[in-house]
Amino acid sequence: MDKKFNYGYVVAVLCFIIAFFYVGSAYNTGSLYVVPVTNHYGFARAEFSLIFSIISIFMIFASLSFVRLYRRLGIKNLVILGAILCVLAFFVYYKSTNLIQFYIGAVLFGIGITYTNLMTFALLINSWFTENRGTILGLISAGSGFGGSVMSPVLGYLILTYGFKQAYLLTSIILFVLIIPIALFIKENPVGYATNSEEKLNIKKKTTGQLLKEQSVIIGLAVIFLMGFSMVPWLHIFPSHLIDRGLNELFASKILGGVLFIMALSKILVGAVYDRIGIKFAIGICLVSFVISSVLLLIVDSELIAWFFAALFGISLSSQTVLLPLFISAFAGDEYLSDIIGIASALAGAGIAIGTPIINLTYDLTGSNDMILIAFTILGIFNMLLTIIALKKAKNSKIQETDI
Repeated sequence: MDKKFNYGYVVAVLCFIIAFFYVGSAYNTGSLYVVPVTNHYGFARAEFSLIFSIISIFMIFASLSFVRLYRRLGIKNLVILGAILCVLAFFVYYKSTNLIQFYIGAVLFGIGITYTNLMTFALLINSWFTENRGTILGLISAGSGFGGSVMSPVLGYLILTYGFKQAYLLTSIILFVLIIPIALFIKENPVGYATNSEEKLNIKKKTTGQLLKEQSVIIGLAVIFLMGFSMVPWLHIFPSHLIDRGLNELFASKILGGVLFIMALSKILVGAVYDRIGIKFAIGICLVSFVISSVLLLIVDSELIAWFFAALFGISLSSQTVLLPLFISAFAGDEYLSDIIGIASALAGAGIAIGTPIINLTYDLTGSNDMILIAFTILGIFNMLLTIIALKKAKNSKIQETDI
């Protein structure tokens, strides 16, 4: 007997398209505009680059308001709102002639990209699927990496040939056109959380306040903050570190490309590992990979070691994407994912925002990244222990609730 078609696959495909264009094409290609825009208008690069900080700050604010808006608007309207704000942001970029206008565009984009990103994907997939969630989320998350890889040369050519304004306009038009399928086909499972014949619908027994007082949740959120604090900042810093170690700029850019490509593939791989073995092993791969990659970055003095670093560091970064909602579900419960994913995403963003200047400050004070790399390697090991504790406490808590 044929099984009834799961509409969730339509939603998953559309999420991949959103990740490809909104995150991969619009968000991941932002650095392509820095030189042409600053050269054209005479802005200082530091002044124009503030748009990236503004985007990050407003992503944190938007993450904190996510749950409230989700409950009021529903997931479909929230995604449509985010998509519209992204379209407006790039149209503002297209019309901008001064820094304030670019900053306004960055505010719009920071809020919009938050609602067309991982948090919404996770809730949608969580509502439609009970099996292979990790693999599906991994494929969707990989869309952002593939989108950046495909659209970077396209937009680069457009900027070189026709100018950055036309690239901004084209991006705005593409994002606008995609609002139509989003409005037509994106929807949450009307039944609620996905269930199968052996599972009952998850019923919430705790308020968000009660949940945030549980030890497993407190420790789990601390792990997420520390992952953002210790891992992601190196994505923007390691190329200059490789150059400091005697490797040339062209090779450093190749390593960056390698990290991004491996990160895209590892999202799928780690998601599949989660489905088959579980969250402890999947997130363990990422955390162990980060610790080893930190050691390799500390001792790097050849291209071979740099490539080994790229492979392991790329794998570790998937913990900040596909595994983030899966880890939250593991220590808090599937039914509470929508309640705290906004808080968790804000903590990860705050970790990144704090970690980056600390690394740069340490470099300015000591003249190298060696000291901070040693500290972050130790911090990575500590975070591994915290992860084990969080998952163990969550398991014990579920056993106690079952007994009751």
